[in-house]
Amino acid sequence: MLSRSGFVSASLAISLGSTALAGGGSFTLLGVNGLFPSGVSTNGAVVAGYNTSQFWYWTSAQGLTFIGGVSPNAGGAGSADISNSGTRIGYTVINPATGKTEAAFYDIATGTSTSAGNFGFSCDASATSCWGMSGDGTTIVGLGWHNLCAARGFKYSATGGLVDLGTLVSGFSSRANACSGNGSVIAGWQDTALERQAAYWKNGVEKLILTQTGQPLGEAGVVSNDGNWILGLGSASNSNLAWRFSEQTGYLPLPATPIAGFRGYPTGISDDASRILMFYRTPFPPATAGEGYMVVNGVLTSLEVLAASEGITIPTGVRMALPLGLSADGYTVVGTARTPTGIQGFILDLPRPVQCVGDLNADGQVAAQDIAALLSDWGSTTSAADLNGDGVVGAADITVLLSAWGACP
Repeated sequence: MLSRSGFVSASLAISLGSTALAGGGSFTLLGVNGLFPSGVSTNGAVVAGYNTSQFWYWTSAQGLTFIGGVSPNAGGAGSADISNSGTRIGYTVINPATGKTEAAFYDIATGTSTSAGNFGFSCDASATSCWGMSGDGTTIVGLGWHNLCAARGFKYSATGGLVDLGTLVSGFSSRANACSGNGSVIAGWQDTALERQAAYWKNGVEKLILTQTGQPLGEAGVVSNDGNWILGLGSASNSNLAWRFSEQTGYLPLPATPIAGFRGYPTGISDDASRILMFYRTPFPPATAGEGYMVVNGVLTSLEVLAASEGITIPTGVRMALPLGLSADGYTVVGTARTPTGIQGFILDLPRPVQCVGDLNADGQVAAQDIAALLSDWGSTTSAADLNGDGVVGAADITVLLSAWGACP
């Protein structure tokens, strides 16, 4: 859903607005081996991820902040995701009363965690785990265990509680991997007697995703912010081609692998669907043995070549092998790189087009929706709504926004 790196400086924030970076661009290695960045805010300023034991978030000002929980590498399953505003993280924790894992929200401003709970069952040490979060930060989705280690996809929000997404095939499991900006469209997988298939839930109703000839596809793992596009893995039925899907277009294959023997794994899509993040590798470990790519307006380009085309220098011997998250605007990539000194998290910030001050939703005007976005992040120290660059969203930012009211020049 998200991928970011580096705060916009105060002077840029005042003169250019929330997503503007005039020229420039950067590549950052996080400096600690074994980090897996997997989520990033819309403006690239806040990154979330995990290491071999726990979860963390990163900002350019504060560096790494570890927040606990139990990472996938430590038996927690799932992943880390972050809200578009960069204020809330979805992750997995241990319930101290039961010793079992539970999906949870982490609020950066307060440092507090809110658990999604469980269905009253567990399989080994796992009860529920977080696999994705909505862009508005209200909903987390993932896997919850039921009796006899039966797995079900779930969604959780403070208003709706913990909801079992069910299964289309009696006696077989499902899982939710990702969801849209408001949580109404969810993507994941559905097991059958023969294979694991791509599935999605729209307003709570589950459907399978099939090729144009009705053949099954591999699991779905990415949903666009507006819920229109879903991305997923290939299967034997479509020569293992990664794919994208919308209800309007149906199944569409993504570019075939440029490396013999590799398969495509999509991990992110920009809000306007013009940029799709992928990596290609064999289906066998290690995960970092692959190569990262971006599809930009239909053209497949390696991340190293894309960076070079923007004048960004990548250190010798570094390969962006496992890109795991893309910012909603499509200009920040986060993931894990192979380096001469080991596996490290990386942040690739591509130059962003200049946008006018106060246009927080990037619709070409400063209007009521932008005020609503600013007020929803009131008091945040990491939000793009900090228009005057003083480190907190407050009254001064409303003044900046109102002074720019109307259509962008």
